[in-house]
Amino acid sequence: MDNTYNFKQFSEDLDNGYKILYDYVKNRYVVYKVSENCYMSELVEQKSRNPMPAKSMVTLKAVKQMFPYMKDLEYVQEG
Repeated sequence: MDNTYNFKQFSEDLDNGYKILYDYVKNRYVVYKVSENCYMSELVEQKSRNPMPAKSMVTLKAVKQMFPYMKDLEYVQEG
């Protein structure tokens, strides 16, 4: 990931209605904002053998903790 891209920019993109695809611990997810401090993380592609929840509600704090480990970010604008 580009070192100039930071969590503040990432958070603003979520606030602006983007859905963001990312790889995390070998699996592909999409995250988007549902309401204030409430985000939906959905499993898009499972590459590991460990069972993972298909959907989960997460807080901004949880997203911030995952951010340094996210790879291959892709943006999709809602609309």
